[in-house]
Amino acid sequence: GGRYDFLLNSDRNIDLLSKRFIVFEIDAVKDNKDLFPVVTIIIMEAFINKMRRMKGVRKMILIEEAWKAIASANMADYIKYLYKTVRKYFGEAIVVTQEVDDIISSPIVKESIINNSDCKILLDQRKYMTKFDGIQALLGLSEKEKNQ
Repeated sequence: GGRYDFLLNSDRNIDLLSKRFIVFEIDAVKDNKDLFPVVTIIIMEAFINKMRRMKGVRKMILIEEAWKAIASANMADYIKYLYKTVRKYFGEAIVVTQEVDDIISSPIVKESIINNSDCKILLDQRKYMTKFDGIQALLGLSEKEKNQ
């Protein structure tokens, strides 16, 4: 019982291990300070369980609008753990955010995301032109990469 018991209880079990592609849409709870961290950790834990059980199979977790998770210290710690763990299980973690500041201003996830990401994709960064030298140094970008 409880206020949210209807959300996480089901009459049937879903076998996530057998699914190749899984999407969790959490828009309905993204603004709920009680549910968002709980639901997000359940999703990440489901991914970690799948990652550990399916050896030799490439796995990926993509966290869209990651700023919300990064802003929470508990969630940021979990993302740090995820980034440090996923590669040894033939997996990859991806965070997507509108602001590069979301990542580089977080002392918890900054180093783990930057150091454990083989690929970094930056779209239009004109609004960061005044501080892009710092971003360039942090990400290890060449002058050619900076000017593209």
